[in-house]
Amino acid sequence: METKLKKNTATLVILAVSGALIYALPYFRNYYYDVFLEVFKLTNTQMGTLGSAYGICCLISYIFGGYCADRWKTKYLLAISLFATGILGFTLLLYPPYPVLLLIHAAWGITSIMTFWGALVKAVRSLGSENEQGKAFGFFEGGRGITNIVQSVVILGIFAFFAKRMSDKMALSAVITVYSVICLLLGFIIMLIYKESNQENESVQATDGSKKFDWAVLWKILKMPTTWLATILIFTSYAMIISYYYITPYATAAFGASTLIAAALGYFSQYCRPIGSFGAGIIGDRIGVSNMVLIGYIVLIVGLVGLIVLPAKASFILMLLVFIAVIYTSMYALQAMHFAILVEGDYPVETTGTVSMPLMIIGYSGEIFMPIVAGACLDLWSGTTGYKVFFTILLALAVIGLVTVMIWQRVTKEKRQEIALQRKLANL
Repeated sequence: METKLKKNTATLVILAVSGALIYALPYFRNYYYDVFLEVFKLTNTQMGTLGSAYGICCLISYIFGGYCADRWKTKYLLAISLFATGILGFTLLLYPPYPVLLLIHAAWGITSIMTFWGALVKAVRSLGSENEQGKAFGFFEGGRGITNIVQSVVILGIFAFFAKRMSDKMALSAVITVYSVICLLLGFIIMLIYKESNQENESVQATDGSKKFDWAVLWKILKMPTTWLATILIFTSYAMIISYYYITPYATAAFGASTLIAAALGYFSQYCRPIGSFGAGIIGDRIGVSNMVLIGYIVLIVGLVGLIVLPAKASFILMLLVFIAVIYTSMYALQAMHFAILVEGDYPVETTGTVSMPLMIIGYSGEIFMPIVAGACLDLWSGTTGYKVFFTILLALAVIGLVTVMIWQRVTKEKRQEIALQRKLANL
């Protein structure tokens, strides 16, 4: 028997690819930092403010993203976001002055988050039945990871080809062109293949044809304990996801890892991402999403404890790699379950945008101050002590996440039993 998710496999693949590549344009400057700096005639400070402009608009967009997702059709939001992001990419080919670059990056904060991310989460939720949410989000996150691995290799090859035969500027133009064209193509593909879910089609329509955003629903969601428990789960796991790159300098400082090994550790995370995401999705649907989250936190805690207590000797570097693999795999497993767990909270698909508002605003807020916390730890404690203090803070957050998911399971007991019954009947 073909399941709902299997019927929507092609759509899930396109959403995963889109969910990865729409962020290539706002971030590619970091991978080609020196060339970008040179051809756009920027200072390091100006380069930094481009990221700040994008980050500030992303934060604002998280506030309004849920409103957009539950008001307008998902297909149009996704397509328009990709079109707008691609068109803004083409404007880079004019090599505009710094103020225009600043505006472009600010606009990307809107097109890649406000009109896109909430709608994307809603779209992924709609592709699978209640007992397929783990696989839906696990395969989605895994697909994003694979897309990032493939595109980084292909784009680097394109850059090297043009840089060798022409110039660095032409190579950068080629990268910009490819990313922009891909965004436009993905927008067209989504317009062609994406079909609105039955829940969306049955939702209340305003007189102008757009969906109404029900503030009463938002108020009801804010009063549900599961909303705040899910927010804590996202916050505690996302803190690790945005802080893992501090492991690389720690490996160099404490274990004497070479520059090459340190760089490899950074790329290693992307190879662990599909393993963690696909594994979490498959296991989550078999044993229950929150059970998978529980396991994810336990494994993450084991990895962090190992990282903290492992003696700082070069002879232990292989053991270090094992603990790092454990951390990377578990953190991406947890990320894959961020929104899959909503099915146990009994939130209808049509309210996904609304419920994602507090989840994203608070859950992702660590992106603002976790780097500040890390910097303060490294400044206050010299040597490797600062890193261990910061990792201990991450460990404490993981423990809070573990306790939170235990509370979640008590609160959602009835709904989890209902989903388990559906899973059992589906396997008969």
